Amino acid sequence: MAHPVLRAGFSAVLLTFGLFAFALPAEAAPASTVVTCGQSITTSIRLANDLVNCPGDGLVIGADHITLDFAGHSVTGVNAPGSEGIADDGHAGIAVTHGTIADFFLNGIGLRDAPGSVVSHMTIRTIGAGGEGIASAGVLVKDSPNTSVSDSTVMNDVVAFQSDGVDVLGSPYTVIARNQLTKNAWDGMFVYQSPSTSVIDNTLDGNQNQGIEVNRGSDEALLAGNHAADNVSNGLVVGAISDARVQGNTLTRNGQAGLFMFDLLNSQVSNNQAHGNGIGIDLEGGQNGSTGNHITTNNTSRNAFVGLLVENGANDNRVAGNVSNSNQGSPGNGGGILVFSAVDNTVRGNVTNLNLSVGIGVFENNPGDSTGNVVADNVANSNDFHGIYAAAAGTVDGGGNIAHHNMPPPECIGVVCG
Repeated sequence: MAHPVLRAGFSAVLLTFGLFAFALPAEAAPASTVVTCGQSITTSIRLANDLVNCPGDGLVIGADHITLDFAGHSVTGVNAPGSEGIADDGHAGIAVTHGTIADFFLNGIGLRDAPGSVVSHMTIRTIGAGGEGIASAGVLVKDSPNTSVSDSTVMNDVVAFQSDGVDVLGSPYTVIARNQLTKNAWDGMFVYQSPSTSVIDNTLDGNQNQGIEVNRGSDEALLAGNHAADNVSNGLVVGAISDARVQGNTLTRNGQAGLFMFDLLNSQVSNNQAHGNGIGIDLEGGQNGSTGNHITTNNTSRNAFVGLLVENGANDNRVAGNVSNSNQGSPGNGGGILVFSAVDNTVRGNVTNLNLSVGIGVFENNPGDSTGNVVADNVANSNDFHGIYAAAAGTVDGGGNIAHHNMPPPECIGVVCG
């Protein structure tokens, strides 16, 4: 997999020819430079001053392969229509680092046709206030493959139509890592038509819509080690893509689902922790179906309704080795693991104990719309609406299921439990 081109220079480069080694001199540090609002930057610089209340753009990138080191300084605007803190249109290999940007209207940093660029150690605040019908972002990465955004904080806690933390559009092989994307006025992060993007170890809390949404055309995305809590809608949304890996994320107290997926193909969803959400993990068929996915070794316990839900055309998926205990949906209306109006899924080797509704349920909305689901080798103890309720026509008893101390009797319906 390709990676962003990071342009942190080496102190020296050794070129070896035979037995001889030659050391090139270290690249000189950028000069400290006094800047003015709207200035075009054409060489690497270190800011020597703050910019306050810029009436338009803060700074404009005017050349390829330059570093803009804020050196701890800040660039602020007055929320002027169309304004950006840093505007880059068509210049590659830009590095923006170590500073603060606030109070611009369109984007904090706008990278357009700027491949191989780097944003790191930035603080970006209050972008996009107002703006009916206008989409804003702390960092926009558009048509800029192999770019990275890391170790930065974006908090657009404003009243806005839509102000995201980071947007990645049409930019494959982008890496978004170790950022704090919190309290933004829409999504913490949005990724669209950007295959092989990696979203790693970010904190995405308290956003007004989703923590992360990775959508159409972003195949082979990696979402790993992220923490998404207290988002109004969902913690993570992954949809209309294939061959994604969603691994090791922690998803807590999100209003709808910790992880919501739709139109998802041949993807791996594993080792995620989803607690205190409306639904822990929700795989839905969407418009074209979700098939070939492996949902394994997740913990979806202590959610308000259902721990793990496979529904509405999510067919031929594997749900195995998950733990889904103590979910709070009322009897007949929730549970540990539910399959609803979906066919040919395998539910194997899961543990579903102490749920206020069913441990494992296979339900149909219309006769025959939940056939061929295999239920095997699961443990379902001490649930309040049977251990396993699999009365949907065509359910396959794969054997090896265990259920004890469930209420009301019998322990299982539709499969035999030991």
